[in-house]
Amino acid sequence: MSQHSPIAWSTEVPGTSWDDDLFARGGHFLQSTHWAAFNRQLGRHLFFGRGPGWQCFAILERSNKATRLYCPYGPVAESIESYQHATEELKALAQHQGALFVRMEPWAPVTKADLRRLRHRPALREIQPSLVLQQDLTKPRDRLLKEMSKNNRQRYRNAARAGVRIEASHDPADVDALLMVVHEVAAHNHIVQHPDDYFRTMARVLLPRDAATLYIAYHHDEPVSAAIVFDSPTTRHVGHSGSMHAHRYAHPGAIMRATMLLDAQDRGQKIFDSLGVAPPDEPDHPWAGLTRFKLSFGGERRYYLGTWELPVSPLYHAYRSVYLAYSATRR
Repeated sequence: MSQHSPIAWSTEVPGTSWDDDLFARGGHFLQSTHWAAFNRQLGRHLFFGRGPGWQCFAILERSNKATRLYCPYGPVAESIESYQHATEELKALAQHQGALFVRMEPWAPVTKADLRRLRHRPALREIQPSLVLQQDLTKPRDRLLKEMSKNNRQRYRNAARAGVRIEASHDPADVDALLMVVHEVAAHNHIVQHPDDYFRTMARVLLPRDAATLYIAYHHDEPVSAAIVFDSPTTRHVGHSGSMHAHRYAHPGAIMRATMLLDAQDRGQKIFDSLGVAPPDEPDHPWAGLTRFKLSFGGERRYYLGTWELPVSPLYHAYRSVYLAYSATRR
């Protein structure tokens, strides 16, 4: 346990003061009460703790391989000292819950060298992306439009002529449009998406809170593209999106993305976050094509610290060795 007074971890989703403190510290949406309420509805076991200069929402994850605590884009801390306090408390909580390790994505003024010194280990795979694309929405609107490619500007301005209209919704029933395009993208790209109930729960919890907005693009009154974005007071994060392949010639996804970006500026948000992108020096990266699309709307890459693990049990090292061996057989 830490040398300072131990904190009391709560399993109840906190009140609004949690988010007030979180966003004042520049914390991420995935540490908010909104994301926590969504995870609670998914049946996950949650913990909330805070102390001087820090706060953290953690999820207890159990599998047949290991039990761990996971802090999405957390813990959030104001200094390296408060970050150390947070990790000490997380380690004590993990021990109490029988977890082998704490998995985290530190949101604090620390370096990778600091994390290694504090006995963190780089995770064998990223959970949330450590490289994202963000746009500064405090720029004048004309500047934001100018930073888009010429084609995207023209598509946005000529949307009505092309028979495309965009609607924003906070009605959970409209999630069917998102499910339609998610299924299309999964089939086209041969990937496995979350089950439908995951997206239905997301819509049911987040949309009425105004913590998310569902965008639907219609081409001649037929829904052909959709996206859900997550909204904090300062930032709009693009969550899940997709378009119907048969309507790609109308470019509904591009028109919708431009609309989402400019709507965020109208809401007074400061940052438009397009989430994960490929590194600039990896042209063959699996996300290279998607990254080119995102970059065609402007923005700059931002690097985070990435996903790290803090061992709690001596069994962690055996777990890591087994995981490495298993991953080698999957290549």
